[in-house]
Amino acid sequence: MSSGVEADIALDAAVIASLGLVRVMGGAAGLAAAGAGALAALAEGRAEAQAQRLQEAQELEKTVGEALDRTARIAALAQSARHHGLAVGLPTPIELAGRSADELAAWIIQADAQIAPAEESLATAIAEAATGRIFDAASTPLKARPQEGRSSAVPRPPTSPDDLTRVLKRLAPDAAGDDRRSVTEAAEQVVHAPTASEAEGRLTEVRIRIQDANERARERRDGRAAALRFLRELEAHPAAESVRPRLGEVADGTRPFDEALRAEAARLVEDAQRQAEHRYVTEVLRETFGALGYEVGDGFETLTAQDGEAVLTRGDWPQHAVKVRVDDARQVRMALLRTEPAESDEQRRLDVEREEQWCASFDAARERLSEAGVHADVRWRVEPGTQRLPVAQRQRSRRQQDEQRRELGR
Repeated sequence: MSSGVEADIALDAAVIASLGLVRVMGGAAGLAAAGAGALAALAEGRAEAQAQRLQEAQELEKTVGEALDRTARIAALAQSARHHGLAVGLPTPIELAGRSADELAAWIIQADAQIAPAEESLATAIAEAATGRIFDAASTPLKARPQEGRSSAVPRPPTSPDDLTRVLKRLAPDAAGDDRRSVTEAAEQVVHAPTASEAEGRLTEVRIRIQDANERARERRDGRAAALRFLRELEAHPAAESVRPRLGEVADGTRPFDEALRAEAARLVEDAQRQAEHRYVTEVLRETFGALGYEVGDGFETLTAQDGEAVLTRGDWPQHAVKVRVDDARQVRMALLRTEPAESDEQRRLDVEREEQWCASFDAARERLSEAGVHADVRWRVEPGTQRLPVAQRQRSRRQQDEQRRELGR
């Protein structure tokens, strides 16, 4: 071991997945509410337990994604129903905060049971209305201007309304307006076909356009679901103020989810994840060394910032402290310091004794950190007694700093 150490940090996959889920299911505030202890429980224990918790986190991740997908479908169907002046029974979207995987799974089953008939009913109603308009438009000119010497009866089209409705009802009820117009234009040509075989050929074109329109509708629903997740993950991210309104428009279906916006949102989520991992590492360090008898001063909160530093002390170490620095949750540096210069051989012998004590503490801390899903791979160290300890002033508490500022103010 060493009196000075630099270690690379690696987080368990279960911890990484859990941090993202905390944001999605409770917003950024949920991280503080959950606390490092609750997050550590997701990754503590031996390898088998960690694997089980990773599987649980992955299953919850999948369930959350399915719940957001259903929420996006409900919103799209409700929007389409309003646009066409129709009423359908749709489930109420579920609030993710505080929900367990079982609760979400139960809601998904219930939602599917309501969404499927509502979607079919809406698609049928829209298709029947479109078929009626197409046949009315096709027959009106013939009724209004019968040819001289011929019967005014309207010729029977080669395709029946029922046949056309069966094809049109396959069009997603939340298809875009441009896609719906394209399908309608192709369907009008079916009615005007001179023969049944020609009508069947034109129906093929209708089916192709419906297939393309449905694919685009699925992409928009996926985009809405992704926007919903981005909104939750970036709920309290201060740098996302300009992105959230645009994501809201995507979630509302009033804006396409273009690649530029998606990339910008993904970059901010990546940044939020780095910050969450940084907070997690520093909280676990705080708990670990606190349990080993070290006093974590007010300055430890600076570790939540990029390249933050803090000092650990012990009540029985009046002349020594440990400086801690965490770089972006990927590297931790610790060094034993003197709070005042060593002026005698006895004090220098004490330095070696403190270095050895610190070595034992660090070994114990690494084991505790690993149990919490934080693995420290030592890449550099200074062995006890190798060099004199650097000297640094003991970090003052926030109360002491405030008192000094008040004195200066007077």
